[in-house]
Amino acid sequence: MIDPLNIKTLVRRALGDESAGMLTMSAVMLPAILGFAGLGMDVTGWYMEKRDLQNITDMAAIDAVHSGNNFSDDDLEGQIQGFLDDRGFDGDSDTLTINSPPASGDYAGRNGFFEIIVERDVTLNFLSAFYAVTGDSLDVQVSSRAVAGTLVVGTQCVVALDDTEDRALNFTGNTEVGTDCGVSSNSVSNEAIYIGGSAQLDTVSIQAVGDIEVSGGGVLNSDTPAQSLSSPASDPYDTLPIPTDMGCDVTGKTTLNDGDTLQAGLRYCGDIVFKGEGIIVEPGTIVIEGGDIISNAGSEFSGDGVTFILTGDTADQVGGISMNGSSTATLSAPTTDGDPYEGILVYQDPIATYRDSGGEARFNGGVDLLLDGVIYMPSADITFTGGASANPSCLQIWGATVTFSGDSVIGNDDTICSSMNLEVSPQIRILLVE
Repeated sequence: MIDPLNIKTLVRRALGDESAGMLTMSAVMLPAILGFAGLGMDVTGWYMEKRDLQNITDMAAIDAVHSGNNFSDDDLEGQIQGFLDDRGFDGDSDTLTINSPPASGDYAGRNGFFEIIVERDVTLNFLSAFYAVTGDSLDVQVSSRAVAGTLVVGTQCVVALDDTEDRALNFTGNTEVGTDCGVSSNSVSNEAIYIGGSAQLDTVSIQAVGDIEVSGGGVLNSDTPAQSLSSPASDPYDTLPIPTDMGCDVTGKTTLNDGDTLQAGLRYCGDIVFKGEGIIVEPGTIVIEGGDIISNAGSEFSGDGVTFILTGDTADQVGGISMNGSSTATLSAPTTDGDPYEGILVYQDPIATYRDSGGEARFNGGVDLLLDGVIYMPSADITFTGGASANPSCLQIWGATVTFSGDSVIGNDDTICSSMNLEVSPQIRILLVE
């Protein structure tokens, strides 16, 4: 018979014996430690796969919107499949679903939007070691979904069309520019839009194909986030007609003095110079072949329903604009429905050779402008500097480059633009919406 006292003594000795205690505890705890470590690795791997999958799904959705302009149906699916293959898509473990329009979510049924769903089987390696007794691995499925599309976020009114120039849209000095519409640059430069010095830009939206740089004391106030690496602004005016050359109605320089009238409907082969005050510009189209629009110090002129067309027999003959020395211009473009130049105040022939023809536009030295309409000079450097100002109106500017410097002040009123039907250039963004 076992003596209970001896049993108690043995137990007491065992509990009090500290030799090899850590080894014993380690033996007991090690499986649990390894188990939690392995589970942590599996969960971390699971999360990383989910994150990576969501990243490539987001990119695929944006690529689908871009590619949707050039591909359709099977070709589009092949394009997206190739895009994903280059970024780690595995046909053995991944599945791809493309819905256009989306089949679910807030944008379900909306054309122009793409829903991309990617599903992937992920093996949990540590747990699979225990699951191996069944002869299989332990897999879980992760899924990612993205919806992207094209959204119109407003209209553009100040656009630099040059696709490579540094600071193609440039705000420097003490200039202050306010617009009720968007500004944009098609340049791929790292400084496609530059705001520096003590310049201030207040705008509805701002976008560039390249990047947007705000430095020094420059201030940018935008109703929507600035968007770099965006799609280029499309040119809505490059196909407008140029009146056929029927010979010159007026040859040589035309100088307008106090109280003179500039007759519309004629072709002027030479410069038009505004020299005096009280000059009236007749409504209609004024074609200037091989000449410039020049406004001298102290001149003052006005006109409603006016379009100036700058053209020439060759690209290097197409002229520009020079306004200087406290001159004043009050002009508005035609607003008649069906007029091919509706809303166009100045139209430079697109054949002009950028920077080779001298066809630039400069508004200098205290000029006072009240201009309602579009200045379209796609091959010109357009510059407002040295005290040039444009009272709040509907002034829209399209140039190769556009610069505001010195003490220039430019305003733009969306109400006036709407009344003139000048909302022809939608500002478009391709965005992830879900």
